[in-house]
Amino acid sequence: MDFLEDKIALVSGGGSGINLEFVKLLNDAGVKVVIADIALHPSAIEWMSSLSTTSAPVEFLSTDVTKWTQLEASFDACVSRFGFVPDIVVPGAGVYEPSSNSFWKDCDSNDESRYKVLDINLVHPIKMTRMAIKRLVEAKKGGAIVHVSSIAGQRSSIVTPLYQVSKHGINSLIRGMAPLEDLVGIKVTGVAPGTVGTPLFTEHPEAAKFLDIAQDYLLPPKEIGLAMMALLTDPKYKSGTVLEVCEVGRWREVALLNDPGPNGPASKTSKKHEALKDILPFLNLDEGKVVKTD
Repeated sequence: MDFLEDKIALVSGGGSGINLEFVKLLNDAGVKVVIADIALHPSAIEWMSSLSTTSAPVEFLSTDVTKWTQLEASFDACVSRFGFVPDIVVPGAGVYEPSSNSFWKDCDSNDESRYKVLDINLVHPIKMTRMAIKRLVEAKKGGAIVHVSSIAGQRSSIVTPLYQVSKHGINSLIRGMAPLEDLVGIKVTGVAPGTVGTPLFTEHPEAAKFLDIAQDYLLPPKEIGLAMMALLTDPKYKSGTVLEVCEVGRWREVALLNDPGPNGPASKTSKKHEALKDILPFLNLDEGKVVKTD
């Protein structure tokens, strides 16, 4: 992948998890990276401190992706630090619904004026995509935008409806932007992983309660990073591709119509039904009420 050397990437959410693994792979390929994230996970700090002086540079910019001015500043940082607009843009920052404000917990509260899950998981990728298109078109150059979706974009859930909505929206955005490759040389794709062993789950008790760590299969984050790298570099993955990853070494393109749905060991969580207990009080129901959920 020598053709990636000296390219510039902007990765929101690159301070941990899936996006950090992708940053590492980009770095191995000689790509200069700006990480735009609210903070760096300790593992990211450790990795960045281990980079040699001959490594491709990796810069961190503290960024709240819900603030459009800060998103714009992340593009400016690529120009000021590396001399040009990013060739690769990854609107990867995301949260899981129970670890932020949620549909159910907000229904009786006026403390929040917005659903942060949607601002982070859906609005920010939409706006960052628009910013990337504008910058690349003005620079008269092609590029790539790689989104981070989820198998939640093929499902529905009464427990995490906002998260599902956000990922359905990302899939639609990826497919809607597919013609950009032919029009202006901008390839738009996205990865749709099953359950991944990242801080999103493992370090948030609200999300971790969906899992039985002893028996549920968690994908290694690097596998998703490898799939993202394939979307970036492999010509068989066309613009508009949503690539499902539910098993190591087995990836599947998700069809728009008549798709069979997620399959593989990382497509199932054994305790999601337990989370129903948290929403029953909002419906004035007791725990004896059984509701089927995916």
